[in-house]
Amino acid sequence: MKDKTWSESLLFATFLTLAGGLQDGYSYALRGKVFVNALTGNVVLMAFNLAEGNFPAMLRYFIQIASFALGVYVSGRIAFSKKRRVGLHFKQRILATEIAILVVVGFLSKELDSVANSMMAFSCGMQVNTFRKFADINAATTMCVGNVRTIMHNLAGYHHTKGAVHKETSRTVLFIVGIFFVGALIGGLCFSLMGLKTIWLSAIFLAVSFIILHMDPAIRT
Repeated sequence: MKDKTWSESLLFATFLTLAGGLQDGYSYALRGKVFVNALTGNVVLMAFNLAEGNFPAMLRYFIQIASFALGVYVSGRIAFSKKRRVGLHFKQRILATEIAILVVVGFLSKELDSVANSMMAFSCGMQVNTFRKFADINAATTMCVGNVRTIMHNLAGYHHTKGAVHKETSRTVLFIVGIFFVGALIGGLCFSLMGLKTIWLSAIFLAVSFIILHMDPAIRT
């Protein structure tokens, strides 16, 4: 499979995924052991806390879920409008918003972990809704569950049909999962050095993605 545009290239997906992996590791390690990208886990924990009558904790998880959902909705509204503003394509504006959010998160103290996690969940919702296809393959840059399903489904397809498309799809998505791991690893190596400001590395990865996006003729026109 050949990359059609910069915005659907594996290079672009690589930096988005590095940002996603680092962000998830950051929220867990430094912001109260919360996976801002793991919506299913938050739903389960919200239900558990409701069953135990722990309403403050239940509300905290609900806010994370609502923030993610709001990010999806806002990015959807921006995408459906398809209007260029300040000379930027809607995908560029969404990336710029994500970058700004993560820069602000790096300034927030531990006492504002809930706010920081909600902001990151919102950013994640925007990213997962906007960037979903790379090298003709549907893949997520902020989580791994669906990607692992895609890997194994296409691996089974390759073993059954020997079709090259299944093999290439499985290999490509495995690469994306590996990059997610690397993003989390980079975060883990930097936590002790940069502390809460480690999230700025994720913002840098997104900034590189923004530059790559700007190189796409389809985005600039």
